[in-house]
Amino acid sequence: MKKLLFLFFISAITIACTNVKHAEFEKNTEKAKAFFKLHETEQAEEMFTYLHEDIEWHMPVYGMEMGGIDEVKAAIVGYQAEFENMKFTADYWLPGVDSETGEPDGSTRVYGTWNSIHSSSGKETTLTSYHSFEFKDGKIINGGDWFDLGGMMNSVSPNFLQKGNLMSLHVMDIKLNKGVTAKQYQDYWMNEVIPNYEKAIKGSKIYLADGLRGQESGKLSMIWIFENEEARDIMFAADRDNKEFRDAIRKKLQPYDDELAKLGSWTSTFTDWSVQ
Repeated sequence: MKKLLFLFFISAITIACTNVKHAEFEKNTEKAKAFFKLHETEQAEEMFTYLHEDIEWHMPVYGMEMGGIDEVKAAIVGYQAEFENMKFTADYWLPGVDSETGEPDGSTRVYGTWNSIHSSSGKETTLTSYHSFEFKDGKIINGGDWFDLGGMMNSVSPNFLQKGNLMSLHVMDIKLNKGVTAKQYQDYWMNEVIPNYEKAIKGSKIYLADGLRGQESGKLSMIWIFENEEARDIMFAADRDNKEFRDAIRKKLQPYDDELAKLGSWTSTFTDWSVQ
């Protein structure tokens, strides 16, 4: 009789623990779903509130070590700058288990697919993925993303010029406002101007380049790459019948131009090159 009572007691404890872990799994799954919904609507700052300050995260980048809070935040902002209309469709959510015991531990994981549009090229993407989430104090503390980031980026942003591309090289003369450093000016270009211009002007890619030697040594250049001349003309050909379209884009980008003007001004000489 004592043996039966003992077995009943152990069974009751096991069932209770299992129920607690399942409740944690359901709660954490809802948090992970909410986290993804914020990503879909590009609410980076709200996403940051879900992250534990001691987070360790598997980054889907070849050769990269586990990312901390700064790396995860930068990745979130980077994705939202590169892509729009992001949508995650889950195949299924599964309870996570303790790596040592194999028992459910309240964590959650998911297999699914991300669909989006690459902002600068306008190309649609379909990315199968796996994500895991572990929580501490109600925030994401461990986990990671597993998907082919390099393959996706190569599919939308070729790393080399191709025949028919148009390259526009602007050699810039910059006049900084009082108290503004060259780094501050360049950082604003890199973090605000370029991502938003690429997002607004489809089919374009923009780079900044430092002149190392030669006639333009020490100067900063802006390199525009368009898929072809027609892509360039949609925005910049004054004789095309798309004035309203161009005006709408310029209005959208005006706030970034205004902020840039607070840091300094620039003029340039340029040449458009057709890749043969």
